[in-house]
Amino acid sequence: MDKTFKTHDELISLLISRNLDISTPEHKSFAKKVLQHEGYYNLINGYSKLFLASTVPDDQYKTGCTMEEIFALYDFDRKLRNIMFKYILSVETNIKSLIAYHFPKKYGHDNYMLYNNFDTQKRDADQNITAVIADFQKQIASRAKDPSISHYLKKYGYVPLWVLNNILTLGQISKFYSILKQPDRQQISKVFSILDNQLESILFYLSSIRNFCAHGNRLYCFRTKRPLVDFDAHDKLNISKSDGKEYDYGKRDLFACMLALKYVLSKSEYMKLIKEIFRLFSQTRTKLSVITEENILKEMGFPLDWRVQLLSLL
Repeated sequence: MDKTFKTHDELISLLISRNLDISTPEHKSFAKKVLQHEGYYNLINGYSKLFLASTVPDDQYKTGCTMEEIFALYDFDRKLRNIMFKYILSVETNIKSLIAYHFPKKYGHDNYMLYNNFDTQKRDADQNITAVIADFQKQIASRAKDPSISHYLKKYGYVPLWVLNNILTLGQISKFYSILKQPDRQQISKVFSILDNQLESILFYLSSIRNFCAHGNRLYCFRTKRPLVDFDAHDKLNISKSDGKEYDYGKRDLFACMLALKYVLSKSEYMKLIKEIFRLFSQTRTKLSVITEENILKEMGFPLDWRVQLLSLL
């Protein structure tokens, strides 16, 4: 059945019928204002899950739930995205700089389009290498009028990798890293004192998180089908394996992102990241009533003592 248009007042009446507490003029004023600014779909459809009474049908809210509390979770997630995005950008800049240094040093500024400069023995090599090269060519062609791109094309006939970096996403540079020859991948991964397959996994994982952040998607309940590879941190934290195969958390959730960042951020940056998330929880805690901080942590894949655990890795 098609969804029919509803005014903000009608949406508020619908929410009241579902047991959301909008009983005072102040509650109603806030509800209308936040629906106008954020949108019903983004706020209600996106963040109601934790507030629904599971034993009651028809999307009924837990008794005492208010629009203010739903917005508190919404705002928590938005601020969480901003925090994660900032630190992932730091990693992105670092990785781009390392690749733009090591690859041209070995192969020259204009040879990142040559098939044989990549790992042709790796699984699905032909498909992956040609896809990356084609994508780079597409990026250059689509920005041929950009002053920095056109300058090099006209003067040298190619665009140096360090210039191309400015228009590549973390996802694209992650794919580029994955097709490098193993000695070249290792040259970069050893900067972080990890294996090349571990850095490859980190980059792909962080690029997924980055995309969620950049597009305003719900982050706190992030899950992925492609897990982060195992790290010594999983063992150091004594994370259990319920199925005997995969760690119970830190593999497909947001906690996995925190583990990944531990290996590619400086110690000082990582401590700042932990501090910012801890402060965000402190700011949000007082705004919660029908849900708890523990409910949010569970959705994030964070253990209750997450801060202690992460600091123990440093």
